[in-house]
Amino acid sequence: MCSPKTPAPVVAPVAEPIAAPTYADASVQKAGDNTRQQQAAAASQNVKSSALGVTDEATTKKKNLLGE
Repeated sequence: MCSPKTPAPVVAPVAEPIAAPTYADASVQKAGDNTRQQQAAAASQNVKSSALGVTDEATTKKKNLLGE
């Protein structure tokens, strides 16, 4: 019986590992720390209300028309 020849397996080249990025500047690290702290503080806040709803005044400004 005749059997077809199987091709030789192809070996893929091994890629070099990619180095993790490093922070060269201290200001970059400080900015990242500040951002993480702000996000953590915002995540821990919640709206406190009663059966009557929110009792605090809004911390927004009303829009003004030009010329007023």
